[in-house]
Amino acid sequence: MAKFPNSKKDWFFIIYKALLVIAAAYGLQFHMAAGRWGDFNYYTVLSNAVCFLYFLIVLIVNIRRLSRGLPTEAWRPRLEGAVVFCITVTFLVYHFVLRPEAFRMGNGGSFYSVLNMVQHYLVPLMALLDWLLFCPKGRWHRSDPLSWLLIPFAYFIYILIRAPFAGNIGGTSSPYPYSFIDVEAYGVGIVARNALLAALGMFVLAYLLYFIDRGLARLGQREEGKCPLRFLRRASRSDRR
Repeated sequence: MAKFPNSKKDWFFIIYKALLVIAAAYGLQFHMAAGRWGDFNYYTVLSNAVCFLYFLIVLIVNIRRLSRGLPTEAWRPRLEGAVVFCITVTFLVYHFVLRPEAFRMGNGGSFYSVLNMVQHYLVPLMALLDWLLFCPKGRWHRSDPLSWLLIPFAYFIYILIRAPFAGNIGGTSSPYPYSFIDVEAYGVGIVARNALLAALGMFVLAYLLYFIDRGLARLGQREEGKCPLRFLRRASRSDRR
């Protein structure tokens, strides 16, 4: 019979990952159960799907480790950086751009729905906290933030290509999922300006996360063993990828 190590850190790691997977799955099953497959054209839904898949893999890998008597460990920290960046963009764009716009147009009531709170707040904040608590620091390369930017860039290109050919997104009157990239409503010039501003903001966010990670790595080296949450911070040096 498999022997599971009796470690607070290991069990906290597993339980937290399981809760994060459940939270991400909640939103995804809502769209799929309702047959709203067109919702997967929204960056919010796609980023939640990325979180679900990544953290599900981490959960499965570490349950298998526990079953073999091994401690839990972070899985591909550089990949987690991309996932955390991806879902943080969802949180920031919704909170600072889409939510205020919805209230200005008198559609702010949906802001308080459980689905919105889970997909735009709960999952992103849980992913950020997972990075802070469990992901070993100092593993990201200086060029990694630039590679993260390819994710929203690819999404933007996909939407521009899709819109003229695939028609309106289900349940809406526009082929564009977000008004600030609606070429038909605002024209190429304004959309290009919005895209440039968004790219600049994402560049700042990506490197902000990177430098926070580097700072925490240096702090951890100086304060090793002094952190009151050190039982949550153990990370195998063999995990360097």
